[in-house]
Amino acid sequence: MKKTLAGIFFLAAALFGGFALQASAHDLIPPELQQYVTDHPNATPQEIEAFANQQSPEFAKKFRDGAQILNIVRNRQTSFFDNAFDFVKLGIGHILSGPDHILFVLSLLLVFVSLREILNLTTTFTVAHSITLVLSGLGILTISPRITEPLIALSIVYVAITSVFFRDNKFIGGERGKIASVFFFGLFHGLGFAGLLREIQIPPDKFISSLFAFNVGIELGQLFIIMLALPVIYLFRHKPWYPAFIRILALCIAGLALVWIVQRLFV
Repeated sequence: MKKTLAGIFFLAAALFGGFALQASAHDLIPPELQQYVTDHPNATPQEIEAFANQQSPEFAKKFRDGAQILNIVRNRQTSFFDNAFDFVKLGIGHILSGPDHILFVLSLLLVFVSLREILNLTTTFTVAHSITLVLSGLGILTISPRITEPLIALSIVYVAITSVFFRDNKFIGGERGKIASVFFFGLFHGLGFAGLLREIQIPPDKFISSLFAFNVGIELGQLFIIMLALPVIYLFRHKPWYPAFIRILALCIAGLALVWIVQRLFV
């Protein structure tokens, strides 16, 4: 069993390690760079490079020089599959680079009950955040980050505390109570995911497919977190020190999330 879990761990690391490689020439174009090239059709490669380094250094450092950037920006016609792959990578990178989303998922796993319950909780989270991600991506539902971001941090506090300290409470710690809370907070996580889409320029002719691919990337990133954490939790769940460990860990996670709430409300 241990060898199987270890194999899953390394397979997951190998598969997702590929997504950390340097982006291809079809990488997403920052909207400010696209707008600059549109507004300055006679800009030299040197000027493009200087602007890219100033406004979008993460994008600029992936290319050798301004001429290459200019070529990519002015010739950004990509195939359906190239574009979809870009947005899948974007979704994976977004969830793996967001500590709040990672801690939310980890908090659900701290107390191992059964694979069935974990599947139900993660599926509920997927359904909930997919609903608001699509609605927000289509412009149907828009809520200020000043509201959604503190609520996302609050969701981490709630799940970390209730999962560990109220697991024997049938109303709060029972499976139905968990599913209800995960669905409710998952709606706000979806709005948080959608926030990134408002910051980039999605090709109009590939909007729906881009939105779908981005959500697929979110799910793959979530699966990666589960595949890394679950084997460890499963192996140590019966150790005499584990109950005390997860109580301390839950308090640390909740404390960090409380700091985020204060920062997001008042900073």
